[in-house]
Amino acid sequence: MVKLRKVSKIIDVFVFIATTLAIAGVFYEGMTLKWYGVVGVLVICMDYSFMPATIIHLIVDRKEKIIWFHIFSMVMIMIAIVMKIAGIDYPAITLVLWYFYIWFLYGALNLKAFGILRR
Repeated sequence: MVKLRKVSKIIDVFVFIATTLAIAGVFYEGMTLKWYGVVGVLVICMDYSFMPATIIHLIVDRKEKIIWFHIFSMVMIMIAIVMKIAGIDYPAITLVLWYFYIWFLYGALNLKAFGILRR
């Protein structure tokens, strides 16, 4: 369990960096009104690092209060997968809210891990 907690801290940093770069890339695309292929890669890195990070946190943080955020994240991931399979479109604002949810959640997790944020 101790090793998994260390792995979760490393993944938390990666998810936060990937999310920051994805948000910055999407913002830059909006400012220039151009499509950049690298932004799609950044979004994929964010999404596919966030999913295993959520699973790891469901295991590691099962006795902490923050578990509710990870349960919410897992429910939202499952809803998104079902919507994708069913071909249901969702408004673009939900993606913006999702990116910032991930960004704030993993920012707070990193602040807590580095001892900057206390309970």
